[in-house]
Amino acid sequence: MKKLTVIFVVGSAILLSVVAGSGVAIAAGSNGAEQNQILDNCQYLPLATNLAFPKKFGAKNTTVCVDIPVHVEKAKMVFNMDINTVDGKGNSTGLKHMVMMGNVMKDAIAKGQIKPENVDIIGIVHGSALKWLVKPVAAQQKKWIDAIFKLKREGVNMHLEACAAAMNGAHLTKKNLFSYDANGNPDPKAGGRIYVNQGAFARELYLENHGYAYFEEGYNYHGKK
Repeated sequence: MKKLTVIFVVGSAILLSVVAGSGVAIAAGSNGAEQNQILDNCQYLPLATNLAFPKKFGAKNTTVCVDIPVHVEKAKMVFNMDINTVDGKGNSTGLKHMVMMGNVMKDAIAKGQIKPENVDIIGIVHGSALKWLVKPVAAQQKKWIDAIFKLKREGVNMHLEACAAAMNGAHLTKKNLFSYDANGNPDPKAGGRIYVNQGAFARELYLENHGYAYFEEGYNYHGKK
């Protein structure tokens, strides 16, 4: 089995900024053109926190001066969520990170920095985190699911998947999942749809084999698993 390359997302802020333009001065002796580049003078570039939570952090970044701008041509990502990892207010860190990344991609698409077809963000939910998707969904998680659905409707290619094996082990069917009605059919009032894959690990392995970056969300801030 191919060993997964794990990218750990630390804390509640994804450290991504979007390059507003190409006219930036690069420091002498910095990394090559195809790598992250260090600016001669830092810039107040928009951050994921500004794009996802403008009411809380402001629509513009005026506090953190960025030395290394980040721009991607493709965003193929899979978020593994198999542990009930939440912040102090009960919010899923994995779902929140997906929403942050989705807003970064929405902004980049609007600015013509990335093609919509080059964006694919997938969240795979299983293990003890599966309860986030099971009705009745807690308000802390529903707001993130609704935000993911909204971003998809706005043109950002992203979605959530539940693991069929985990559902079977918990004696659940589609009628138990948010976005499905009492008969297990997609609920048009939900605003989006949670899909069910055959198995989480095999699905993640398939995606990484096809070039997706793997983000592990199975941790919490207290060192417990």
